[in-house]
Amino acid sequence: MPTIPVNGVRLHYEAVGEGPPLLLIHAFPVGLGMWAPQVRRFAPRFRVITYDCRGFGRSEAPLEPTLYSQAISVADARALLDLLGATPAAVCGLSMGGNIALNLALAHPDHVRALVLCDTGAGSEDPVAFRARCEEYAAAAASGMDGFVAAIPRWSTFDDFARRGAEQADLLRRLVLAQPPHGIALTSRFALATRPSVYTLEPRLRTLARPTLVLHGELDDACVRSSRFLAETIPGARLWIVPGASHFANLDAPDLFADRVVTFLRECGAGG
Repeated sequence: MPTIPVNGVRLHYEAVGEGPPLLLIHAFPVGLGMWAPQVRRFAPRFRVITYDCRGFGRSEAPLEPTLYSQAISVADARALLDLLGATPAAVCGLSMGGNIALNLALAHPDHVRALVLCDTGAGSEDPVAFRARCEEYAAAAASGMDGFVAAIPRWSTFDDFARRGAEQADLLRRLVLAQPPHGIALTSRFALATRPSVYTLEPRLRTLARPTLVLHGELDDACVRSSRFLAETIPGARLWIVPGASHFANLDAPDLFADRVVTFLRECGAGG
């Protein structure tokens, strides 16, 4: 499978389709496989690029804690787009991926044509409690990904999707088990726990001049307030609440999600 050297690591990526570039950035604690339903829908209209962030999937997972941070994740996304000749791109991220996408647009607006922020901002309401939760993630991963999967019922952000049925629980289990334990632990402690609350970005958000769609699952309590804040603060941003969906809104309503994103990108002139 294709890999590319980016900022001292090799990232696994996949690119399918032809047309305007569309970069999809995955959530924690899963990899690029979470986007499979959307890739099939987007590929006839876009050049769809997915990748495993450093520490995930088939990308390299360095052992040094200093090689993980949100700033490094943003730099990886920027470099990947540059190396693939895919700028400016429509950029869509969910949860961790949404934070990366948002900060990419703030730091490198020339790389972003349009922005889709999905279930973004978890932990912003109480950063201290969120850091403690990230430590729980890291400790669970220390016993291996089977141990992490066993701990998922403790965390409603993930478990709300798993409890929808056997099919959803099996899908989440497979996506999580594909991750390297130390990559999950280091990402938890040094990229997630240290990232700024979205509320601290307010002055910069008010100057973000990129078409933006903010969406969250109706049942994703962790992201309701932060999503509303993002939609109200980014000039011209639209807010969409995905009916009946959890934190993994793209997996709960794959076709509806794809249709809404395509419509948004077409209407704002980002292709498709």
